[in-house]
Amino acid sequence: MMPTEQRILSGDTPDCSAKEVTNMNYKIYDNKSSEWVLLIHGLGGSINTWKYQIRDLNEYNVIAVDLEGHGGSSFEKRKRLLTRTASDINSILESEHIDKVHVIALSLGTLVAMEFTYLYQEKVKSIVLAGFVLNMNVGFKSLLAFLEGIKYIVPKKVFYPVFANLMMPCKNHKKSREFFIRESIKMRSAAFRMWLSELFRTQFRLKEYLITIRENHLPVMFISGKEDYFFVNSVKRTQKKISDASLCLIEKCGHVCSIEKYNEFNYLVVNFLHGVKARYV
Repeated sequence: MMPTEQRILSGDTPDCSAKEVTNMNYKIYDNKSSEWVLLIHGLGGSINTWKYQIRDLNEYNVIAVDLEGHGGSSFEKRKRLLTRTASDINSILESEHIDKVHVIALSLGTLVAMEFTYLYQEKVKSIVLAGFVLNMNVGFKSLLAFLEGIKYIVPKKVFYPVFANLMMPCKNHKKSREFFIRESIKMRSAAFRMWLSELFRTQFRLKEYLITIRENHLPVMFISGKEDYFFVNSVKRTQKKISDASLCLIEKCGHVCSIEKYNEFNYLVVNFLHGVKARYV
């Protein structure tokens, strides 16, 4: 497969070219920096999810990917979707001669970030996990298991809005909720179902992921909206398991904090990256 790779030079008109690396679509924003940021979106999203972040990350080269079955990336109905995705990202980094990245991930993308870090820890400089979706309590795991069970029965035009309203129920979550519904409906049903299955299965792999982070002394920041009712308590529990990890909670904000409160989100991310940079000086 040939991905669409777009190389954008510091905000100039994109010079688009295709490269044969994987079936994963990706875009590079080349700001002539020595450091790289990798952006991994959430379920139903795409590279466009990060449109509010690109300008404020202009101190870094940025590489943003479309997860399998999202945006411009194709979908293959095969096993090991999460591991395959991490491998595809690694192949792209190798093809672009990128040695290390700061990983910034949102929602479902945090699963990919953890798997990528687990498999390729030597490539990771730091991790920002926004809307972290692991370490759910028994009640929410049961709800997720229920959703996993009905995903083949309920039509996607019904399932997606219900799922979105469960995760983003408040009036001020409307922008993120509508974005999720609009983008998810564009996905193939099989891709959505397989990613939902990965979300359920990966709940039981947190321990091995955390061991990798601790053993490699990786800087980690969690960002969550205080109104992210599905996951905020899970984030708090997980942050306590990593002694050096920081946790930032954004007021009056739900799950998709990079869209709902993008100014606050960007400020936190850039400050964190500056702090990481200072550690390596």
